[in-house]
Amino acid sequence: MGKVWVALVVSVITCFAAEAPAQTACPYGAIPGSALCLPDEVEAAPEAQRQPRWKLTWGAMAEDPATGYVGTTTGQPSKRAARRAALANCANMGGRNCKSVLEYENQCAVVAEAIDTSNGSGAIYQAGPTVEAATVAALPLCKTHNAGRDCQVNYSNCTAPVLVR
Repeated sequence: MGKVWVALVVSVITCFAAEAPAQTACPYGAIPGSALCLPDEVEAAPEAQRQPRWKLTWGAMAEDPATGYVGTTTGQPSKRAARRAALANCANMGGRNCKSVLEYENQCAVVAEAIDTSNGSGAIYQAGPTVEAATVAALPLCKTHNAGRDCQVNYSNCTAPVLVR
């Protein structure tokens, strides 16, 4: 039994001490580590995922002071594009002498006018981080601009960032 036991121990040690040729890409009969063998495959590192990013957008308002026509736009890629779109929208409404009155990036905007327009009314165009903030800023300016008459917001909109992948 002693010789069998020694043979078994030697066999087990030999199995664990032998190289694992299955881990190296070698042609049949080549010795692992020779120049004929290809290197072991290394798992490629996972590509870093691109984080989404946000592109800020522009809004604008244009008015024809003689007619009161107003053109607005939001979601434009640049200040220039927003101004042009607002002027075009004002002209499409019937304005003949439209002027840009407000441009804003990644904000909200409101138009405040006097509630009683019987004696004429001047509009206030105001931007802010939220509609509420723009309204809070616009109403007192509108009241002062319109000889103390109470004002209301007749238009509000926000331009929001766009997700870019």
